[in-house]
Amino acid sequence: MAARRRLILEAIRARLWEIRTVNGFATDAGETVFLGETPELGPDDPEQAIAIVVDDELPAHQGENVFSVMPVVVAALAKADLDEPWLAVEAVLGDIKRAIELEDRTLGGLVRLRFERGATRTMKREPGSVTVGVAIEYRAPILEKWGSP
Repeated sequence: MAARRRLILEAIRARLWEIRTVNGFATDAGETVFLGETPELGPDDPEQAIAIVVDDELPAHQGENVFSVMPVVVAALAKADLDEPWLAVEAVLGDIKRAIELEDRTLGGLVRLRFERGATRTMKREPGSVTVGVAIEYRAPILEKWGSP
């Protein structure tokens, strides 16, 4: 069986893949979802995209069961040379919230307690970077038996 962390990432990615204008969203950013990295959008990439990156897990309790919180950062990305790149980023951010923040806050029973939203941060743009973005953190509380991820 796949580890819970992997299943959580797959569930988040599946929700983000739904972001398409044909599904009622404002953008088609779900067509390009990167997992594990936040890339620069190059000339062959779409104008908008999404990146999922796992931050450092925060252990809260350890014993027979291990309780921790897995922060998952979801970034809304847009090419910096668009007419209004920040409005494009904000449209993707709104779509991310709509896609992830569904009534089922357990991600189909994968998350202990409930999936929560953390901070939203503007991504710092390095000199020469061609991508702008904003990242929103989600927190997935996980309960695992010792040695059984």
